[in-house]
Amino acid sequence: MRFFPLAIALMLALTGCAGLDVREDGAGTQDGPEAASGNLPGHDELYRLGSQGTAHAQASRGEPAPDYGLWTRLARDFTMHTMLHDRIDREMFGYLGRLDQLQTITQRAEPYLFFIVDQLRERGMPMELALLPIVESAYQPQATSRSQAAGLWQFIPSTGHHFGLKQNWWYDARRDVHASTQAALDYLQYLHTMFNGDWALALAAYNAGEGTVSRAIARASTKGQPTDYWSLDLPRETREYVPRLIALARLFRDPHVYGLILHKVEDTPFLARIELDRPLDLSKCANALDMSVDELYRLNPGFKRGVNGNGKEAVALMLPQDKAQMLQGMDMEGLYAALPRTRQVQASRGESVASFARRHGVSVATVREMNPMLSKRVRRGETLLLPERARAVAKATPPAGSTPFTHAVAAGDSLYKIARQHGVDMGSLAAWNGLGQKSTLRIGQELVLYRPAKPGDRASAPPSTA
Repeated sequence: MRFFPLAIALMLALTGCAGLDVREDGAGTQDGPEAASGNLPGHDELYRLGSQGTAHAQASRGEPAPDYGLWTRLARDFTMHTMLHDRIDREMFGYLGRLDQLQTITQRAEPYLFFIVDQLRERGMPMELALLPIVESAYQPQATSRSQAAGLWQFIPSTGHHFGLKQNWWYDARRDVHASTQAALDYLQYLHTMFNGDWALALAAYNAGEGTVSRAIARASTKGQPTDYWSLDLPRETREYVPRLIALARLFRDPHVYGLILHKVEDTPFLARIELDRPLDLSKCANALDMSVDELYRLNPGFKRGVNGNGKEAVALMLPQDKAQMLQGMDMEGLYAALPRTRQVQASRGESVASFARRHGVSVATVREMNPMLSKRVRRGETLLLPERARAVAKATPPAGSTPFTHAVAAGDSLYKIARQHGVDMGSLAAWNGLGQKSTLRIGQELVLYRPAKPGDRASAPPSTA
């Protein structure tokens, strides 16, 4: 295998670190399955892509490495093995071409990093795991993958449910940084135990699922082959996953050597979690705290309806420390949310979810969000939760032969603007949704409208705009 000369020097400096259970029986050596390709970048190319020589000049002058606060102290506690393996080298080379993006990500991580590091310290887990959200979501709690994995830690719906992350019409705990971090660390600890204390296998299972890794181990064992992470026949993404984390650890351990500039994060709590006995209107709350609504939502991305709870259970709000103190000193009476009411509907017949939604004048997305355990079809006698406004829609008389569709309220929308946009009477729009003509709308609120049928139209609902 061909190694970076600079990385070899770093490795010698870091001798004695414990970490990933990488066997020395061929994996990661010239005799192992990942023999060198001969195409990896050399020392000069590494510097050209990374620091343009600045870090090298700085080091030669004996200047101290920059202090990046929590990032610097975090890196001192790295314990995972930084073995020089082809796969790690490839990931390093990839990151060196995107140092500006990494700097942006370190700024994005600022609100959440202290909490995550604090949890890792409390549990005695590897500090490198604080870099895992970079691999998973680029530290974006709003991130959603093609497989519907969501949040900083990218939980798919089923795994989220298994680890207690609620997902309903009001709230998706996979995007809640506090709840999802606890669940992710629980899951990683479970996998670490399952794979006999091998963090490389635990991380591989976090990416691919414990079943995939267990089957790969069983296949290798049957053939008399090594069963360490580096030797297993795993999906390509999983083969790249652990090396990617180790490459990040190497970069964050010595950022000045590679020309990586980090956003300094103070080693003090950024956020406070405020428990409330009643949900607040998040828009009103943001205004009262002199914050933008977008900023408040970035810190509380789990809430989906403009309020932090449904009024039936304890709610909590994540705020910067100074804003939390402001809120606790306020009279919050004017900030409490007027919650949209819900009702239970018992299905009178078996039908598709789409058919059920059309009959009740709501979108399929709303039915599924409010009833997350719903299967592909609604069973006769099954009780489902719907917005209370659906009752008002049923009482209002829509145009004959019309079909319902929904409009999601956006910033700046009003009943007048929405009615004009869709060519309907504002009074009818209000009646269909059980609203007064002066009712206040919430961002994300779904309104039902009816589109008159044209001659020759089929009796099918148009696509939802929600």
